[in-house]
Amino acid sequence: MLKNKKELALALTATFLASLLGLILIEGYYWKSGYTSLVCEICQFHPQLGWETIPGKAVSNGKITYTTNAVGMRSEEVDSSRGHILMVGDSVTFGLGVNNNETVSHYLGKEKKIASLGYQVLNIGVPGYGIGQYYLNLKRHIEKLDIKLIVLTLYTANDLDETRKDNRYGISKPWFSYQDGVLTNLNQNISQYSCLNLHSRLRFAKYLIPLSLIDNCKPRVIERYKASLTTARLIEEIRILGMARNIPTIIVLSPALPAIEEVICKQSQSSDACDKYDLGYLARYKNFYDMMEYYKFPYVHFLKYLANKDKEGTTRSLYVNDGKDIHHYSPQGNHILAQAIAERLEADFDLNDPEPFNLH
Repeated sequence: MLKNKKELALALTATFLASLLGLILIEGYYWKSGYTSLVCEICQFHPQLGWETIPGKAVSNGKITYTTNAVGMRSEEVDSSRGHILMVGDSVTFGLGVNNNETVSHYLGKEKKIASLGYQVLNIGVPGYGIGQYYLNLKRHIEKLDIKLIVLTLYTANDLDETRKDNRYGISKPWFSYQDGVLTNLNQNISQYSCLNLHSRLRFAKYLIPLSLIDNCKPRVIERYKASLTTARLIEEIRILGMARNIPTIIVLSPALPAIEEVICKQSQSSDACDKYDLGYLARYKNFYDMMEYYKFPYVHFLKYLANKDKEGTTRSLYVNDGKDIHHYSPQGNHILAQAIAERLEADFDLNDPEPFNLH
């Protein structure tokens, strides 16, 4: 009888230890791949930014290859003998869904205006970033480069909402608030093992965590009107970073596909016929357009550019997978965006002028 009890206890102990080891191995695998599965295929943890692109890395799915240089940019290695145009933004700037030689930064470097100046175009876009991360990412690069121009691309479909939240896909990120004339980062030092990160990246062990602890792990969100003020202030802070070094900034308003389709539809049909496009994307774009006009920020009105250019109903082809991805541009779309930026620079940009953009 005693022997049977000892054998049972031994078996239970062995089962428990094997289960625990299995859980540790499984969680370790998912923890290591957490940023890959939740944020982007080529990202890793960063204590101030939340995540960053991995330097000197190539990731491929057989069709698309993402490659970063030694400092994590989706560009060729930095040429310190040349002046630089720095492209700042999220997955639109990064070029999600296209190869390195199909990104907007690649095509911009080939444009006549840029090529004649001899500048190197560098791409510090990171998938999933919000405007607070644009600001911090620029801040860590700006002293190390000979920047002649900052191109800030705002993805109008979600940049305002991203500014409201302290996380992206459950991963902790910087979280700014602008109140009483003061811009504050409320999530300044991010732990890889923050409550949100643990809950998002654990696969099975999180179900063993008491509900009372999970309740304390809820994401934080600020009101939309406060987020709008914070967003405008962050954009201004990006411009101030440049102005302190005599670097101008131009802002690109990047629309989601339904926003363009709605505008094109309304140009040729009654508003009622265009209700199928009314998903809020055009209103979000207009919010940023109004902000540009109110604060007199120099910008590229890319929605208007595309709507005027659409003569053959080819807009869907300008987005990845013929419009199945409504957020990111195809190689052709990136090429046209580069042309729009270059045309704006050709018309209004003069490096010898301390205020190089014509705002009117």
